[in-house]
Amino acid sequence: MLQVLEEFRNKLDDVMHRCMDKRIVIYGYGYSGRFVAWYAEYYHSLKSDYIITEEYSNTIPYELPLFRASLFDFGYKDVKDAVVWLCTGQTEEIRDRLAAHGYIKAQTYFDMNEIVYGEGYDRSTADTNVQFMRFLEQKFQCDLVNSISVNASGHMIEGMHGCINLTPKEIFPILDRCHCIPNEKDAIFDFGCGKGAAMLSFLDYGFSKVGGAEYADHVYEILVSNFRKMGIDPYGETVTCIHGDAAKLQKEIDAYNWFYFFDPFEGALFRKVMDNLCESIARKPRKAYIINILPRFHKYIEGTGKFVLTNQFDIMTRQRVVDVFVTK
Repeated sequence: MLQVLEEFRNKLDDVMHRCMDKRIVIYGYGYSGRFVAWYAEYYHSLKSDYIITEEYSNTIPYELPLFRASLFDFGYKDVKDAVVWLCTGQTEEIRDRLAAHGYIKAQTYFDMNEIVYGEGYDRSTADTNVQFMRFLEQKFQCDLVNSISVNASGHMIEGMHGCINLTPKEIFPILDRCHCIPNEKDAIFDFGCGKGAAMLSFLDYGFSKVGGAEYADHVYEILVSNFRKMGIDPYGETVTCIHGDAAKLQKEIDAYNWFYFFDPFEGALFRKVMDNLCESIARKPRKAYIINILPRFHKYIEGTGKFVLTNQFDIMTRQRVVDVFVTK
């Protein structure tokens, strides 16, 4: 796990350890609520019993136990004995409602944003939502979360896509489905790594060597700056950031056996990368894995004759389909 995230985990873990034998109400189901629900189940096997939200859009699965804030007024089952994890702005209305039903701050209800960011956090902005990368942004003044369009990326080449960032919440389930248990010999490379959010996720998952290539000048500057602000050498043994055309990487990828693509470029460029990857495996024989999210160009992987599709699944993220290939 990443040392820079230890403080974040400790704060959430402390709350969840105190609630192990309680029923749980998640109050607010925006990004913070969804993250806290995922974190509790992923790390502590805690599932929320009630979710309070005023949003009933098609993005929220119907099978979730959704309620409005009036849940407290009904004396419904044993909700009165539950603890509340507040995952939205703590307005005066919410405070009054919780107090009226006997909830006590830091005892039976917990303001998750305040716990993570302190009492002075700005409740008016989404930038303080509870998640790994936002915490790093707040603590180290990094730039990790917001996507960058192709037009805003500076110097580009034909076929490249904009920068979309996934975090441990999205990446960990993918690696789990790959039955990935990194050891000291495993190393993963991110083609089109953007600002480095996925690279940080790989380190947090347990990879001891992570590499990434980014072509856009402005994005690469952000990438390197992010690692330096967190005290991580962007050109060291653990992390290697490469500024350049992914289609020209050859011996630079020989040290890696896992390769990650989140739709970074179009077909012609993708084909060049696959040719280089096959040459790398011929030059340095090894078992290699490809994780391909939004796999529009899977035919180029299959067409090499070097890889076989071993898993295909969908995930709850921006693009649902994931292909996993392994060398034959």
